[in-house]
Amino acid sequence: MSETAVRDVMPTAPKLAVDVEARSALELLIGLSAATSPAETRDESWVPLLDRWSPELRESVLQVGEHSGEAWLHLLGLALELPAGDARSFVKDLARVDALELRRHLVGVYVPAWVTLVGETTLEQAAAGDERAIASLLEHPRYYAGRATEALPTLLSVPPKETKRRLITALRLFAEEAFSPSEQEIMAPIVTAAEAARELAVTPAPQAVIARVTRGYLYEPEPEFDRVVLVPHVAARPLLLLCQHRDARVICFPVSPEQLDPEASLAQDTLLLGRALGDGRRVAILRRLASGDATLDELADATGLAKSTAHHHLAQLRAAGLVTLRGNARGYWFALRSEGLADAQRAIGDLVHAPHEPAQPPPRKRRSAGRPRRTT
Repeated sequence: MSETAVRDVMPTAPKLAVDVEARSALELLIGLSAATSPAETRDESWVPLLDRWSPELRESVLQVGEHSGEAWLHLLGLALELPAGDARSFVKDLARVDALELRRHLVGVYVPAWVTLVGETTLEQAAAGDERAIASLLEHPRYYAGRATEALPTLLSVPPKETKRRLITALRLFAEEAFSPSEQEIMAPIVTAAEAARELAVTPAPQAVIARVTRGYLYEPEPEFDRVVLVPHVAARPLLLLCQHRDARVICFPVSPEQLDPEASLAQDTLLLGRALGDGRRVAILRRLASGDATLDELADATGLAKSTAHHHLAQLRAAGLVTLRGNARGYWFALRSEGLADAQRAIGDLVHAPHEPAQPPPRKRRSAGRPRRTT
């Protein structure tokens, strides 16, 4: 019997590298983003409510923008590029960055999605202060995840040097008042989560690693990114923040309840489940997903909810392990997590049969002044 030899001459797809970063600078920026984003329910964390800020801090943040949360996330790339250190060191290093270069990061010159969406020339012109380019960005419905008019007008209405001064002043005061006094305590569970993620990252299945540490985000690789940077955070739990910087997809994932408090993890898992199922609108979302995967728009239409409201409910369902997210910047879909119901039944059974101890109350939910760019 004759055989025909087949030789595949196409290049092998590059292996997706996974890095893990736990830096004070990253948590600091995520914290300030969470505090200055449109009203969003989030778990209690080290981020203080606005009424606990000093007048000086409050005024400095208003000089950046009351709803500037999205802007702070656009500085995560600089937090990855500058030397690792404590929060105060990061602010000092950031203050040495050229004012125009800082604005280039701010508008997204190094964010592939924005370059594709509006063009590198427009971004460069806006960073330099061109009024037409700035207006074009602010009017674009998809740029900055639709939040440009909330996050950027104040910062782009002044020269680059003034933009830099305002950013550095607000970040310095926020670090001094809210973060640095408890920095080691804040970073401890984040470092623990990063170490656990690094142990997983040595496996040859990067997408499985991402799905596990994010509690069900099924990432689909994008040709523009050679690597994924996993960043555990506490400040914006339970939100999953999907960002981009140069050749990296940056995935900021919430530290799990067991890493925050191992002794209370079983009770917390059950409380998350109860919270997820305790709202008829979330049950309606689950029923829709029972018939098949859906986008955020489709879920909002099917349930009669605003997209922002559906987004909030999906965050709670994901936190409880009932819903997964798959896709990338080209499109995202939600689906029922196949093992979610079994895990829920197991958690309830384990809790019922566990030695009796006083139940811990669920983490208080707090309303921040805003909401960072994210996918649930």
